[in-house]
Amino acid sequence: MADYSFGGSDEENAELKKLNIEVAEDPDSFENWEKLVRAAESLEGGLNRNSNPQSIAATRDIYDRFLAKFPLLFGYWKKYADLEFSIAGTEAAELVYERGVASITNSVDLWTNYCAFKVETSHDSEVIRE
Repeated sequence: MADYSFGGSDEENAELKKLNIEVAEDPDSFENWEKLVRAAESLEGGLNRNSNPQSIAATRDIYDRFLAKFPLLFGYWKKYADLEFSIAGTEAAELVYERGVASITNSVDLWTNYCAFKVETSHDSEVIRE
Protein backbone atom coordinates (compact mmCIF):
# COMPACT_ATOMS: atom_id res chain seq x y z
CA MET A 1 0.00 0.00 0.00
CA ALA A 2 3.04 2.27 0.28
CA ASP A 3 2.94 3.40 -3.36
CA TYR A 4 -0.84 3.67 -3.68
CA SER A 5 -2.27 7.15 -4.16
CA PHE A 6 -5.83 7.98 -3.17
CA GLY A 7 -5.84 11.02 -5.44
CA GLY A 8 -5.88 13.66 -2.72
CA SER A 9 -3.14 15.84 -1.29
CA ASP A 10 -0.08 14.29 0.33
CA GLU A 11 -1.64 14.87 3.77
CA GLU A 12 -4.92 13.27 2.71
CA ASN A 13 -3.08 10.29 1.22
CA ALA A 14 -1.06 9.82 4.40
CA GLU A 15 -4.20 9.95 6.54
CA LEU A 16 -6.06 7.47 4.32
CA LYS A 17 -3.08 5.09 4.32
CA LYS A 18 -2.93 5.27 8.11
CA LEU A 19 -6.68 4.67 8.45
CA ASN A 20 -6.58 1.77 5.97
CA ILE A 21 -3.85 0.15 8.06
CA GLU A 22 -5.95 0.62 11.22
CA VAL A 23 -8.95 -1.00 9.49
CA ALA A 24 -6.78 -3.88 8.27
CA GLU A 25 -5.45 -4.44 11.79
CA ASP A 26 -8.93 -4.37 13.36
CA PRO A 27 -11.54 -5.00 10.65
CA ASP A 28 -14.38 -5.28 13.19
CA SER A 29 -13.83 -1.77 14.59
CA PHE A 30 -16.76 0.34 13.44
CA GLU A 31 -15.00 3.48 14.70
CA ASN A 32 -11.98 2.86 12.47
CA TRP A 33 -14.22 2.24 9.46
CA GLU A 34 -16.22 5.38 10.19
CA LYS A 35 -13.04 7.47 10.34
CA LEU A 36 -11.93 5.97 7.02
CA VAL A 37 -15.26 6.71 5.33
CA ARG A 38 -15.26 10.30 6.63
CA ALA A 39 -11.70 10.85 5.45
CA ALA A 40 -12.54 9.48 1.99
CA GLU A 41 -15.62 11.69 1.74
CA SER A 42 -13.55 14.76 2.53
CA LEU A 43 -10.92 14.15 -0.18
CA GLU A 44 -10.32 17.33 -2.17
CA GLY A 45 -12.67 19.23 0.12
CA GLY A 46 -15.60 17.00 -0.89
CA LEU A 47 -16.06 14.95 -4.03
CA ASN A 48 -18.02 16.05 -7.09
CA ARG A 49 -18.14 15.41 -10.84
CA ASN A 50 -14.87 17.29 -11.35
CA SER A 51 -12.89 15.44 -8.69
CA ASN A 52 -9.77 13.45 -9.45
CA PRO A 53 -10.75 9.97 -10.76
CA GLN A 54 -8.37 8.39 -8.23
CA SER A 55 -10.18 10.12 -5.36
CA ILE A 56 -13.54 8.96 -6.68
CA ALA A 57 -12.33 5.38 -7.16
CA ALA A 58 -10.75 5.29 -3.70
CA THR A 59 -13.94 6.58 -2.06
CA ARG A 60 -16.09 4.06 -3.93
CA ASP A 61 -13.75 1.26 -2.90
CA ILE A 62 -13.88 2.34 0.74
CA TYR A 63 -17.69 2.57 0.71
CA ASP A 64 -17.97 -0.82 -1.00
CA ARG A 65 -15.70 -2.47 1.56
CA PHE A 66 -17.44 -0.71 4.46
CA LEU A 67 -20.93 -1.71 3.32
CA ALA A 68 -19.79 -5.28 2.66
CA LYS A 69 -18.70 -5.40 6.31
CA PHE A 70 -21.70 -3.48 7.72
CA PRO A 71 -24.53 -3.96 5.19
CA LEU A 72 -27.36 -3.17 7.61
CA LEU A 73 -26.47 0.49 8.10
CA PHE A 74 -29.14 2.09 5.92
CA GLY A 75 -27.89 5.63 6.55
CA TYR A 76 -24.59 4.83 4.87
CA TRP A 77 -26.36 3.38 1.85
CA LYS A 78 -28.19 6.70 1.53
CA LYS A 79 -24.95 8.68 1.97
CA TYR A 80 -23.28 6.56 -0.68
CA ALA A 81 -26.23 7.00 -3.06
CA ASP A 82 -26.16 10.78 -2.48
CA LEU A 83 -22.43 10.82 -3.18
CA GLU A 84 -22.89 8.81 -6.38
CA PHE A 85 -25.67 11.17 -7.47
CA SER A 86 -23.33 14.15 -7.08
CA ILE A 87 -20.48 12.36 -8.87
CA ALA A 88 -22.09 10.29 -11.60
CA GLY A 89 -25.79 11.10 -11.67
CA THR A 90 -29.11 9.36 -11.31
CA GLU A 91 -28.24 5.92 -12.67
CA ALA A 92 -25.23 5.45 -10.39
CA ALA A 93 -27.22 6.52 -7.34
CA GLU A 94 -30.06 4.19 -8.29
CA LEU A 95 -27.62 1.26 -8.49
CA VAL A 96 -26.44 2.01 -4.96
CA TYR A 97 -30.02 2.18 -3.69
CA GLU A 98 -30.81 -1.12 -5.40
CA ARG A 99 -27.80 -2.77 -3.78
CA GLY A 100 -28.87 -1.31 -0.44
CA VAL A 101 -32.47 -2.50 -0.54
CA ALA A 102 -31.25 -5.91 -1.70
CA SER A 103 -28.96 -6.06 1.34
CA ILE A 104 -31.60 -4.96 3.85
CA THR A 105 -34.95 -5.66 2.27
CA ASN A 106 -36.94 -4.80 5.39
CA SER A 107 -35.47 -1.32 5.99
CA VAL A 108 -38.43 1.03 5.81
CA ASP A 109 -36.10 4.03 6.05
CA LEU A 110 -33.98 2.96 3.09
CA TRP A 111 -37.04 2.07 1.00
CA THR A 112 -38.55 5.47 1.86
CA ASN A 113 -35.36 7.24 0.78
CA TYR A 114 -35.20 5.19 -2.41
CA CYS A 115 -38.82 5.92 -3.29
CA ALA A 116 -38.35 9.64 -2.58
CA PHE A 117 -35.27 9.60 -4.80
CA LYS A 118 -37.22 7.93 -7.62
CA VAL A 119 -40.05 10.47 -7.34
CA GLU A 120 -37.58 13.37 -7.41
CA THR A 121 -35.52 12.08 -10.33
CA SER A 122 -38.13 10.38 -12.52
CA HIS A 123 -40.59 12.35 -14.57
CA ASP A 124 -42.50 9.32 -15.78
CA SER A 125 -44.96 7.91 -13.26
CA GLU A 126 -44.80 4.47 -14.91
CA VAL A 127 -41.05 4.30 -14.21
CA ILE A 128 -41.66 5.12 -10.57
CA ARG A 129 -44.22 2.33 -10.21
CA GLU A 130 -41.74 -0.23 -11.54
